[in-house]
Amino acid sequence: MKYFVLLTLSLIISSCSNIKWSSFFSDDDDNLKRSEKLMKSFEVEEDVMSKFEAKKEVEQTAPKKEEDTKVKEPEEKVAKKEVSKKETKKVVKKVVSAPRKEIKPKPNPKLIPIKSKYPADYPANLKELSQAAKKNWKNFKPVWFEGERVYMDINYMGVSTGRIVISTLDPIFIGERKAYHFNAKVKTASYYRYLYELDDTVDSYFSVENNLPLKFSLIQRESDKDVDDLQLFDLDELKTYSFYKKVTSKKTKKKKNTKYIPTHYVDPLSIIYFLRSLPMDKGSEYSIPIMNQGKIIMINTRVMGTAKIDTKIGEKEAYIVKANTKYSGDTLKSGDMTFWFSADEKRIFLKFEAEIKIGSITGDIEKYEL
Repeated sequence: MKYFVLLTLSLIISSCSNIKWSSFFSDDDDNLKRSEKLMKSFEVEEDVMSKFEAKKEVEQTAPKKEEDTKVKEPEEKVAKKEVSKKETKKVVKKVVSAPRKEIKPKPNPKLIPIKSKYPADYPANLKELSQAAKKNWKNFKPVWFEGERVYMDINYMGVSTGRIVISTLDPIFIGERKAYHFNAKVKTASYYRYLYELDDTVDSYFSVENNLPLKFSLIQRESDKDVDDLQLFDLDELKTYSFYKKVTSKKTKKKKNTKYIPTHYVDPLSIIYFLRSLPMDKGSEYSIPIMNQGKIIMINTRVMGTAKIDTKIGEKEAYIVKANTKYSGDTLKSGDMTFWFSADEKRIFLKFEAEIKIGSITGDIEKYEL
């Protein structure tokens, strides 16, 4: 949530209103290489890296062939047989490969159910928070689709200032756990780069089996700074490993930490997907922990009902969700935001509005692909 608002703020500086959507994507945009490069740049310990390596498949150990397990007799003890001319014909046998087994993620018995044992020094306040947050996952049913893309135009004070693309990419594996892959991109048009260049990429990997984030990364490449942010969520140990690096013309700032996490949480990008997957009964309220760089930001939401809104993809009946965060920083006024999701089976992210100290920012859907 914090990142989502701050991301739109950076667009105000760029003032780009004529971005071509095609500039957001390139054929060499390999998320696996991006993930590996980021892990190596932070010199993540080998034992931790093995748990969070991004890959398309989980390696399977091939079973030993029966003939390999037999003990062969010494050649001198094997009697030689006379072979007739008819028996000298070679018999060619077709090699039939064994059917490929379906790859299934390993279950996580330590996290589900929550009644499992906590680490010995696990904070009491996190136990309480975990029990409260657990309620949100009971009625949670994932509502998103592989290959979908939401294109949004960002406006400040009625002026188009930039665009964001939020995509649901093909699932991959993080370590041995299968994960949904959410991606967000922000990019300025080449014409405005002499004023302010912006090229930001966010990736969130969300466990298929647990409905919890496994890994989050933010790569910011902007005119006045470069930021690398990597967050790894260990579901077995209930810990997060956070790595952060910020480079400006004046200094380089680095930090890393390891902290306990609640048993149920989201990250700054997956919160959008999580909200759209909750029941939208009028008056429903949800309090959800967001993990960001080892810190817990609580977002409190309330479903206000439905209303018809005009969008670039037509008139839509939309659920209205009001949200407020307890975080207060240099940019956020009070953390107030409003989200609109289509009131149908797709729950398309149609619009958002955020209040900040210098006014309000809105995001409106321009195009939807599936």
